[in-house]
Amino acid sequence: MTYAIIPLAVALLCVWLGRRLLTAVVIFAYLSVEGLLKLLSNYNRVVHVGIDIIVLSVAAAWIVQAVVRRDAHVPRLPWVPLILAYVAWIVLEVFNPYSPGLLPSLAAFKTHLTMIPLYFIGAALVRDRRGLLLMLGALSAIALVPYVTSVLQYVAGPQSVLDLSPRFWQNISFYHEWRPFGTSAVPGGSSVFAFLVTPLALLLLIAPGLVRRLRWLAALSIALAAATFIVSGVRQMILGCLLAILVMAALQLSRGRSRGIVAVIFVALVGAGAYLGIQTYLTPISTENVRKYAQAPDIWRQRNVVDRLLTMTNTGLYLEAREGGAAAIWFRVQHYPFGAGLGRTGAGAGALMSTITADPQSAQIENEVGWSDNFFADEIVEAGIPGLLIWVVILGGMIVGAVRLARRAQDPLVASSAAAIAGLFVTYFVISWGSQPLLANPSLAYFWFLAGVLASLRRMEADATRAAAEVGAVPAAA
Repeated sequence: MTYAIIPLAVALLCVWLGRRLLTAVVIFAYLSVEGLLKLLSNYNRVVHVGIDIIVLSVAAAWIVQAVVRRDAHVPRLPWVPLILAYVAWIVLEVFNPYSPGLLPSLAAFKTHLTMIPLYFIGAALVRDRRGLLLMLGALSAIALVPYVTSVLQYVAGPQSVLDLSPRFWQNISFYHEWRPFGTSAVPGGSSVFAFLVTPLALLLLIAPGLVRRLRWLAALSIALAAATFIVSGVRQMILGCLLAILVMAALQLSRGRSRGIVAVIFVALVGAGAYLGIQTYLTPISTENVRKYAQAPDIWRQRNVVDRLLTMTNTGLYLEAREGGAAAIWFRVQHYPFGAGLGRTGAGAGALMSTITADPQSAQIENEVGWSDNFFADEIVEAGIPGLLIWVVILGGMIVGAVRLARRAQDPLVASSAAAIAGLFVTYFVISWGSQPLLANPSLAYFWFLAGVLASLRRMEADATRAAAEVGAVPAAA
């Protein structure tokens, strides 16, 4: 019960802060440790939906304030009609004839809907260059917590966390090597924060005219992110981060700016240095601590997570990994074109599996279309072909918008920020073939918030263009 107080207190704090940038900082600070709180609380029900309570509380408070001030209206932001159409379709899916029940359907709102307010929060709070830089710096600083925690846990060995709660053992029991949890709920989960934040930290390095303190913070964040990638062993996150950075650098290079290439070289050097440093100094200590831990499986004593990076040169890995995605999609399209009912995938499905399988027909459907390693297949299960198409149009539209802004914006900071967001969103689309970044946190929360920041960047560029045109019109009129 003690842990349940934390998200409630954070929600009250965010409501009290109101429309301040600090509200977003607090939200993402909590998100960075929510996974650890889930494990320590043995998945307390309030903690399990903690970030949802916080985001919805902020959204509700803002709506009430707007109604009281008689200023309630739908924000004039890009993609809002599509977002509202997706919300309406998900609500209609509650009445799907294949639905596993009302409770699993409502629980699926956590997967599909409760993070959407972050789009409007991001657009409302990041209003100008100063707010953008402060938020980027805050996200880079917040990420240091899971980074440092992961590295320390890797060195200290399993005894650093596994005795704190049986949930740690439950979540790592099928892994073949010791992997640190960091502040996440799954082994190696802190690498997701490294994937999400590294392009944003890199932005602080390549954007011109920034203060030295921000650049030092960004360099530290990138260095520790590299270390986190190495000790986490999640190859998809490493490749995803590299793809995002390459897209970002390519967009910069298309404008004749060489800073993107310099950033790629910097990341490569930092990554190589981090790997050599960990292999030389930290891996021997970690290996010895795993060997000393009496409850460690024998296979953990024979293998080390850092060695997984060596398999990334195996071309067969990319051809064989996540096989069966196309077949899974085709089966769902044929049998459940309008979805098989909300709540059959995601975090809610695991918690409510007994409810989902209580009915024989629902149990058979779950056996046919349960969780898969493919976002597109799972989204068809949850929302059918219409829901998937709306999602693809939203993501595709945001990618196109970010790329256009990165290529056309006059403000270098706006252009660089749009390039970073474009890199991340392209990577979201690519890795969705082998994971569910748009169905789970923290990646889902970052997506909607960065989408809101992208909408704000478009407004900032439009305002700057309009102001420049007005300034040019004054001499002409004279």
